[in-house]
Amino acid sequence: MKESVLRFLRKIYHFIFCPFVGFILWPFCAALNIKFLNVYTMRIGHLCVEPDCYVKEEILGEHPKYKALILAPRGKVANEHILSYWEHYLGIIRFNLLCTLLKPLSNNRFTTYDVHRYASPVNSAADFSRIQSMYHEKGGRPLLALTDHDLQLGRDLLFKQGVPHDAWFVCVHCREDGYVPGEEQTYRNADITSYLPAMEAIIERGGWVIRLGDPSMKKIPSNKYIIDFAHLDNKSDWMDVYLCAACRFFLGSASGLSAISAIFGIPSAIANQAPVSVVLPYLPEDIGIHKLLFSLAENRYLRFAEIMGTPIGNFRFDSLYMEANIRIIDNTAEDIKALALEMLGRIDGKTVYSTEDDLLQERFKSLMNASHYSYRSSARIGREFLRKYSFLLDD
Repeated sequence: MKESVLRFLRKIYHFIFCPFVGFILWPFCAALNIKFLNVYTMRIGHLCVEPDCYVKEEILGEHPKYKALILAPRGKVANEHILSYWEHYLGIIRFNLLCTLLKPLSNNRFTTYDVHRYASPVNSAADFSRIQSMYHEKGGRPLLALTDHDLQLGRDLLFKQGVPHDAWFVCVHCREDGYVPGEEQTYRNADITSYLPAMEAIIERGGWVIRLGDPSMKKIPSNKYIIDFAHLDNKSDWMDVYLCAACRFFLGSASGLSAISAIFGIPSAIANQAPVSVVLPYLPEDIGIHKLLFSLAENRYLRFAEIMGTPIGNFRFDSLYMEANIRIIDNTAEDIKALALEMLGRIDGKTVYSTEDDLLQERFKSLMNASHYSYRSSARIGREFLRKYSFLLDD
C-alpha cells in the first residue's frame, strides 16, 4: 500500500508539479537564457557522456548556446571530482537544498534541455554515436585534459605503489555483481579472471596494469606489475579520474567507467558488451566485442542476423533472455587478449586491417538499424573476434 502511494505521488510530481513549475518559471529562465540539463549524476557513465555530448553539440552548432546548469547534490554524484572539470563549460549547483528547490526545473519540457537521448535511449540509437562521429570528422579535440596538479598527485601515488614515473599503464575494469545488486542486469557482468591473459600480455610488452573497481569485487592473483586499486585503502574520486585519463588505454566490460577515459580522449577496448546492440563503444578510436547468445532450444549459437533482426539484440533484462531460452556466453580469455593486443597495435600504429577485415566490419554494421544503440557508430568490432566468429555472419 505504501509503495503504491509513493508511485502515485511520484507521478503527480513528474507529470503535474514539474511541468507546472517549469511553465510558471519559463519566462524567467528564457530571459536569462538558462537551461537545466537532466544529467543522471548517480552513474559515472552518464555523468561523463551527457555533459560531453551536450558541449560537443554546442561546438558543432547543433543547438543554441545556453547558460546550462547541472544539479549535482552532494552525496548523489558518482564522482565528485569530475565536476571540477565540467565547471569550465557548465554551471554546477552542488548545494543540496538549492538542488531540491530547483529540481522541478530539470524535469519538464519548458526549462530542461533533455540529455538522456545521448546515452539512455530505449530501443533506439544512442545519439552519442552521431555526435562523436561528427566531432571526430571535424577534427575536434577532447574537451578535458588533466590538470598539472592531478598529474603530479597521480604520478606520485603510483610511484608509492612501485610504478616508475616513466612507466605506461592500462586500466582494467570488469563489472561484477556488487555494483547494483538486484537490478536484473547480471548479463552485463563478467569474470575478471578471464582478463588475466590480456593483463599478462600487456605486462610482457612493458606495461603495467591498474585494476579498478570497489572492494566487493573478486581479488586477483598478486603480481608485481598489477596494482589492484579495487582493494586498496587509498581509493578516491580524483585518483579514479587520474588513472582513467592517464592510462594508455582502458580495457573494460559493459560498464560506464570507461566513459572517464573517453571524455579525456583515451581509447577503450571493451569486451563482454551486452546487449549485442551496444557492442560499439564511445569514441571512433575504440574497439569492442559482444557476448555471444546460445539458443538452448536449438542447441546452437544465434547468428548475428537473427539477433540484430529481432528484439533480441536490444534485450536489457535477465528475464527476457530466460523467457527466450537463451544463454549468454561471456567472451573467452583468448578473445579478450586478442582485443587488448589489437588496441596496443592500433596505438603503436602496427595494427593492419585487410580488405577482408573491412568487409566483415561492413557486413556486421549493415545488420544495425535505428533501433540499435550502436547504430552509426564509427568505432570498430574487434578484428580477431569477427574473424573467429565470421560463420555467425552467414545467412
